[in-house]
Amino acid sequence: MDILIYCIGIIVSYLVGTFSTSLVISKIKGKDIRSAGSGNLGASNTTLLLGWKWGVLVGLVDILKGTACVLAARLIFPDLAFLPYVCGVACVLGHIFPFYLKGKGGKGFATFLGMSLGLDWRFFIAIGLCIILITLITDFIVIATVTTMLSLPVYIGITTSSWINALIVAIASAVILYKHKENYPRIIKGEEYGLRASFNKKNRL
Repeated sequence: MDILIYCIGIIVSYLVGTFSTSLVISKIKGKDIRSAGSGNLGASNTTLLLGWKWGVLVGLVDILKGTACVLAARLIFPDLAFLPYVCGVACVLGHIFPFYLKGKGGKGFATFLGMSLGLDWRFFIAIGLCIILITLITDFIVIATVTTMLSLPVYIGITTSSWINALIVAIASAVILYKHKENYPRIIKGEEYGLRASFNKKNRL
């Protein structure tokens, strides 16, 4: 019975994750953000190409997806200790690999943050402050992304005393770090779009 619940939880959470807020907004605006910028269906590219207000909206909805899946698993099946972590990761992977877009979704950072909020609000607040600080100092959200991906599995492992929980979360971390592989050389070469670029209307579609 537990296996069935885990399977259903994974499927439902994955489907929730596949909802692409940025794709919906780009269709409403009549501008395909997949054709410019990073080509990514996420909050960062939405901010760069459509403006910070739309980017914030995309980010908030994507965060809520991850939070909702974790909390639903925890509230409905409180005795299944690993289920919130599994559902959170499934939601993140759904966001990154939506079946109806041939696996070409966002990079998962906002949904990962939402998962962290559902798992432990204290980490979410602390890392949120770090993200703001790191991004303001460096101008690159990807540096804050890497910091978050490395921090959460370690934090979960320490606070829950479970290497299994940490390993489950690390799956999402590893995928997101890989999805950002193109950003790392661009930062080194000075070709990466920074936060300040999102306020430059010349970059928009």
